[in-house]
Amino acid sequence: MKSAFVRASGFALLVASTAAVASPAGKKPAPPPVEGTPALNVKTATVEEINVCSRGNLADRGSLRDITLKSKGRDGKERTLKLKLFWKPAKGTGEGRLNVRVVEPKDLAGASYLLIQKEGTEQLYFYLPAANKVQQVSGDDLNRPLWGTDLSYSDLKQLQGLAAAGLTKRIADQVVAGRPSYVLETQLADATPQYATMRSFVDQKSCVPLRSDFLDKSGKTVKQLEADAATLSQLDPYWFVTAYTMKDLARDSQTAIELSDIFLLEQLSEKSFAPDTFYLKNE
Repeated sequence: MKSAFVRASGFALLVASTAAVASPAGKKPAPPPVEGTPALNVKTATVEEINVCSRGNLADRGSLRDITLKSKGRDGKERTLKLKLFWKPAKGTGEGRLNVRVVEPKDLAGASYLLIQKEGTEQLYFYLPAANKVQQVSGDDLNRPLWGTDLSYSDLKQLQGLAAAGLTKRIADQVVAGRPSYVLETQLADATPQYATMRSFVDQKSCVPLRSDFLDKSGKTVKQLEADAATLSQLDPYWFVTAYTMKDLARDSQTAIELSDIFLLEQLSEKSFAPDTFYLKNE
């Protein structure tokens, strides 16, 4: 598997929109903004335009990213997981495909997760070495804590900036970490008792989401994924953030997320994105 090392990251926090995962036909992502200049017309920018601009920060080919999750519960106990995140948009459509594999700790090593987005739908699969079996994930299982952290199966895709399914609208702009931000509110198509609504706060200058709030049916914020805005940087053509925190307000726990630089892969096997073979080691 050949690779080229590039210090860049398109792994935006979250883009909640009703647009398809692939950029709309005939529309290219907006060019990287100059520091201090918004990428879009702030007053008139639509959900679709914000979504396309954010996807301009995503790698357009196979890539690899290392992720470290450090979780801490109300009991003070800490747990560290190390993951590898493989990304490769589908040929022709650009629709998202995401493979996440556990490297450490040893008792979970090899556990893998596959997300395939196709024609507005999502298919999620999980493999656990101890069971030696692939299972499709659906329903409430999508939002259960994963590997003892504050992230669920559904939350993992937010690290890649993949669109949330549901009805989305733009609401009043806000300021996050001192940066003017668009606010997108999505009524989730796969609403669960855990949360039914998601709000994404997208930086106007870079189109990188800086915060995502997950609300239950009563409108109460139950989880929050927040970027460390101090790590927001640009390396042409990408804007990126390398540190996040996921807070589970109901459980009074949080997980720190550290992302490495990105490796653009010249060759990444299609087997890594097939339900029958995604858990096999890349060659």
